Amino acid sequence: MNLVSVYHRLPVVFQNAALSMYGLRLRRIRYGGAHKVALARLLESSLYSREKLQSRQHELLAGIMRHAATHVPHYRSKALPMPSGAHEAVEMLGEWPVLEKAEVQAAGTSMIAQAGWSGRRYEIHTGGTTGRALCVYANAKALQENYAFYERQKWWAGVASHARVATFAGRTIVPVASTSGPYWRRNLAANQLLMSSYHLSPRTMDDYVDALAGFAPDLIDSYPSSLEPIARRIVDRGDHPVLPVAVITSSETLFPEVRGLFTAAFGCKVFDHYGSAEMAAFVSQCSHGGYHVNPEFGLMELLDAEGRPVPPGVDGEVVATGFINPVMPLVRYRLGDMARWAEAPCPCGSSFPGIEAIAGRVDDVIITPTGRRVGRLDPIFKAVGSLHEARIVQTAPPKVRMELVVTDAFTAEDESNLVNELQARIGNEMVIEVVRRKSLPRTRGGKLRSVVSLKSWQAQQSQTGGED
Repeated sequence: MNLVSVYHRLPVVFQNAALSMYGLRLRRIRYGGAHKVALARLLESSLYSREKLQSRQHELLAGIMRHAATHVPHYRSKALPMPSGAHEAVEMLGEWPVLEKAEVQAAGTSMIAQAGWSGRRYEIHTGGTTGRALCVYANAKALQENYAFYERQKWWAGVASHARVATFAGRTIVPVASTSGPYWRRNLAANQLLMSSYHLSPRTMDDYVDALAGFAPDLIDSYPSSLEPIARRIVDRGDHPVLPVAVITSSETLFPEVRGLFTAAFGCKVFDHYGSAEMAAFVSQCSHGGYHVNPEFGLMELLDAEGRPVPPGVDGEVVATGFINPVMPLVRYRLGDMARWAEAPCPCGSSFPGIEAIAGRVDDVIITPTGRRVGRLDPIFKAVGSLHEARIVQTAPPKVRMELVVTDAFTAEDESNLVNELQARIGNEMVIEVVRRKSLPRTRGGKLRSVVSLKSWQAQQSQTGGED
């Protein structure tokens, strides 16, 4: 019996205690050590001129390129050019090949720097919109700097440190089989109400609203797909019992109509942000609604199909070089998302590069026979390193198909664990079919959608004449 199974058997009060103890551990890792210094430095650099920010960015780029080429076996084997100073970095960057996720997977631990960092090495698992599992390695300093960038985003949203936060995420903090609630747990170490994303249904909507009202969060941190039905219920009720300082969304595309819905329901501004578990890019949103690349975090390129930079207003694929993780530096890493450079300066006056729109993070929702909306299912793939890529397709109201492209290391136990993780999220009311594929279909933009809803699947079938 694993720890998750033990946790799910505990009474709610002990689950709260377990989550709080785990939260205390995470708090020490994420907010100790270098975090305060990094945050102070970021608040200062927020006021830099465009020229000063660019100069600093180029210095950081030159440093990470030299570090990767010198200390990372995978890069070292390629004999890549190293800039002697910041003035050469941007020009030389184009001589480095674009790094694909499949290449990082195949390289394994040869992506880890053999020098130039210290401390314990942590593993971070990511699935992301590509549907491919990847293990990223980082030390505590990198994690602390990463969370300093998120903390700056909170400052811009007017949310103080240690504020009361209600969070919707992808972990199964409440067993899916639970039908009587409560559908949330407490992390006292982070002053946080953790709300299940897997029990949202017309029957439970008022329970969620009442729990949020009772907790009175300063911040709601959520996937858009999880918060949307709650916001609709609040608007339909006509009352406004939940009035946070801000709503911060991530991990999925935030559409304008959904942003407007959140503003109407919660009476506050909504701030979206874009990042990745690989710590390659960080894009935050200002109070005017503009997206801004954080230049101290990394350098972002937007490229066309031939690998050329796109002009403002034209969609390009996101290729990013992260600066903050010396353990596993990723240079020119293809994130698999699309974005457009802004054509006009943001009214906020920020010196940060502006992004007009970020696309490609649309994650479909599975709807169970009882009406529960289940989104953000790709986290189940994160810990399976023997999985090349995967997607989940709802092919009928009570049925989903898990399509897998696996490596030789994939085992029957891996498959069983994936089925159990998916079943824990969608419930026993749905049948899971597992199909192994040689490859998975892409969208016109070349993206693999890790979750395909029944509606999307039916539309696809009508277009292809029923072909898979």
